Amino acid sequence: MRNAWSICRRELAAYFFSPIAYVLLAAWAFIMGIFFSGAFLNFASISVQLMRNPRAAESLNATAGVLEPVFSSVTIVLLFIVPVLTMRLFSEEKKQGTIELLLTYPIRDGQVLAGKFVSALLIYFVMLAVTLFFPVILSAYAEVDWAVVGAGYLGMFLLGSAFLAVGLFISSLTSNQIIAAALTFMLLLVSFIMDFLSIAVGPVTAEVIRHISIGAHLRNSIRGLIDTRDIVYLLNVTILFLFLSMRSLEYYRWRG
Repeated sequence: MRNAWSICRRELAAYFFSPIAYVLLAAWAFIMGIFFSGAFLNFASISVQLMRNPRAAESLNATAGVLEPVFSSVTIVLLFIVPVLTMRLFSEEKKQGTIELLLTYPIRDGQVLAGKFVSALLIYFVMLAVTLFFPVILSAYAEVDWAVVGAGYLGMFLLGSAFLAVGLFISSLTSNQIIAAALTFMLLLVSFIMDFLSIAVGPVTAEVIRHISIGAHLRNSIRGLIDTRDIVYLLNVTILFLFLSMRSLEYYRWRG
């Protein structure tokens, strides 16, 4: 555990001593702020229009009207953020030749993997924490359903974990960071597009495609529904790609 934490601190230092973490946090806050501002202004406009109809106004739900569109946009933003966040984890080590040195230390491959994955996960956790300002700001003007907010953040955290595990695996396959980022983006994009393709096929095939699509498993949680099938699926994706990353490291050690 101590070795994994040492790797994690080393990775966090590498992130924050370079512009990567600051650029990602700034880009994330800016883009999510735009989504929140747009949804908030749209909800405010609808509220003003319904002021003359109190019965219709009672049906307005600030959590669903403002936060649900913002939480839904997380999947799209992560398509661009995750490849940049994970591309250097193993690719940079391979390019600089430090991966051989790292693997000769008395540290297990699992500890190396855990340290790198947790470092990326902590940065993503900070990114999610930044967005907590949105429901706090909204609560100053309207009633917020904090149970729905909590379910939404649980879903976004699990979705981010699955995306990061995919990026970590791709990074373990190549020494080129650009290729790692591009392949991660393409793989996540395919999963994203599959959800839309389900509209054009039969009901049985559509159900299978929706189940495979990673991003589709965020829908229930942002509506306040915690479905164990979504949780199990996202955890399985995370574990599967961490397992593949472990096998990739073992192959690299064996080949070397």
